[in-house]
Amino acid sequence: MIGAAIFLSALCLASAADTPCKDISSDACRLLVAASPNFCTTASAQVECPSFCGLCTRTCYQCHGVNDPTTCTTSVNCGVGKQCIVSETIGDDFIYHYNLGCVDKSYCTSGTDLPHSPPAVGRRAVYKRNLQFGCCDTDLCNNKMPSELTPTTCPTGTHEFRDGQVHVCYYLLKQERNADDGAKACADTFHGGKLAYIPSRAADEFIKSSLGSEFAGDHSGTFIGVFDKEHELSFVDTDGSPQVFFDWRHGQPNDPNVNDPIREPAQDCVRMFPIDREHFTWQDKPCEQLAWTLCSINIHK
Repeated sequence: MIGAAIFLSALCLASAADTPCKDISSDACRLLVAASPNFCTTASAQVECPSFCGLCTRTCYQCHGVNDPTTCTTSVNCGVGKQCIVSETIGDDFIYHYNLGCVDKSYCTSGTDLPHSPPAVGRRAVYKRNLQFGCCDTDLCNNKMPSELTPTTCPTGTHEFRDGQVHVCYYLLKQERNADDGAKACADTFHGGKLAYIPSRAADEFIKSSLGSEFAGDHSGTFIGVFDKEHELSFVDTDGSPQVFFDWRHGQPNDPNVNDPIREPAQDCVRMFPIDREHFTWQDKPCEQLAWTLCSINIHK
């Protein structure tokens, strides 16, 4: 393992040096960290895996008191360990204002004492109330409304899954809904929520181990974020990217519309069946049927 990691490091060092905040590859970085858990503290990490190790500087939009964050064009280099932020406030004039800039990553978890609120200089200048904020972790990502930013940390009440650069927060909604209503409920429950993204066997096993007990009483299956609405048997996730991992029950998928497109209803959605005899395997089912919903916030896919 260590020999392979050293070989990858030497092979990719020159190309990585040309782009100081671009990893040699996520797979290579994962291998390097597996071979040497302290790799991210070494000088080599800055050259080979700066993004993977969280060593990149961050460039953010920076404006104070603008009426629309999309109009901000000024930027600032925030340094290492920072994230971009946009916060919404309301003043004595009852007009919404937006403050854009950068903060320590820890702030985006705690959310206290907004750092970009103006000082209290006279009553009319005071922003009376901080309403909401949003953080993001890519360059120049914060010229949007706070509600439009994908969260950078998992909210309380979700189950956090990490595997390399994949960072997902899972949560289960036990009210029966059709797939479309389930997707809406995911978004209404937590900002950024979607039908569950399950990219790998590791994610699938995490759901079974971390959320397994929450599925008690589910006998109809639970909708997840896998569909073949556009092209039969070409399954995609909620973002339209090809689904590469599957955990089908034997004989699935079995949509009768494959051979008879006139038959209704089409089985264009996928449900996970957690009951004992199914062992969380998947089946394609009609999107219109009612079932529980497994959701995720996809911080990084």
